[in-house]
Amino acid sequence: MKSSERSDWIDSLTVDIEFQYQGKWGAVCPFNRQNISLFYDGQAVAVTSVDAAMKEPFVDGHSLEEISEELWI
Repeated sequence: MKSSERSDWIDSLTVDIEFQYQGKWGAVCPFNRQNISLFYDGQAVAVTSVDAAMKEPFVDGHSLEEISEELWI
């Protein structure tokens, strides 16, 4: 999935988005556009915008923007 498509999916606020990267599970939980929790490999990060969710390097030092097309949903 392209980075822009993933950003739109997060922004839709419809579901938590689970993914797998390098054999480890993660999730993006958008409670609202100013409260988004990011989880990966037992770690959690809170961000305050969809843009920040896409740019935060929480997946083994990578952002969703960088590795979006490599994630398994």
